[in-house]
Amino acid sequence: MLSFGVLSESDAPAVQSLLESNPGYTVRVSGRQPAPHDGFDVLVDGPPDLTPGYKHCYGAWLDDTLVGVADVLQSWPTPQTAHIGLLLVHGEHEGKGIGRALHDHVLSVVPEWGVDTLRLGIVETNAAGAEPFWSKLGYRPTGRVVPFTEGTVRTTVAVWTRPLVESSSGN
Repeated sequence: MLSFGVLSESDAPAVQSLLESNPGYTVRVSGRQPAPHDGFDVLVDGPPDLTPGYKHCYGAWLDDTLVGVADVLQSWPTPQTAHIGLLLVHGEHEGKGIGRALHDHVLSVVPEWGVDTLRLGIVETNAAGAEPFWSKLGYRPTGRVVPFTEGTVRTTVAVWTRPLVESSSGN
């Protein structure tokens, strides 16, 4: 049975294992295989202007295996926004609804932060797989595209958002 929880620095080996199970992501966004420190970096790295304590990492566990990780920045880049920096599923468990379930868990947590918008960036070299997933979850491109450089990858990131609570039309 799938369970969710907050990840801490002590979970770095499990995050590292998850990254190594799905190396295609790291190759697409940085041009290299996962490095030994990447699991720890997911748990601690954030933008320099992020308020301390506003980086949250959530895990999806199947028995004793971390099968999904979500890195979410509270009130960044604006107080009304939560930014999803990473949502990645274990390579052996892709396509089984874990990403959607982990996103649903994030949706259950962020309302207490007072945000009204969820935001993320889609790296162009990862867009073929990422855009359909995020689109199904209600995210739409904002039109903002910024340069992106990581390792040997030189590309762009498209900013996508969705309201925290999706409205339904009464027509």
